[in-house]
Amino acid sequence: LDISGVQIVDTMIVNNLFNLVQALRLLGIETTLTGIRPEIAQTSVRLGIDFRKINTKATLEQALEEIGFRRVMNK
Repeated sequence: LDISGVQIVDTMIVNNLFNLVQALRLLGIETTLTGIRPEIAQTSVRLGIDFRKINTKATLEQALEEIGFRRVMNK
């Protein structure tokens, strides 16, 4: 899930995001959360939401590289 386009968060958004990741885990889907802005991180900490069990990467590119995707450059 890339949330880099999310500009503003509130408690409802952070809770829904956390619940979505938990629901996907129940379905056997491993979620990587990317693009977490400082505001989202701060709101999560204030809410006491623990993202330590969720795989996170700074960028979508990093997450894709982790699962084997590479950018191919034409010469």
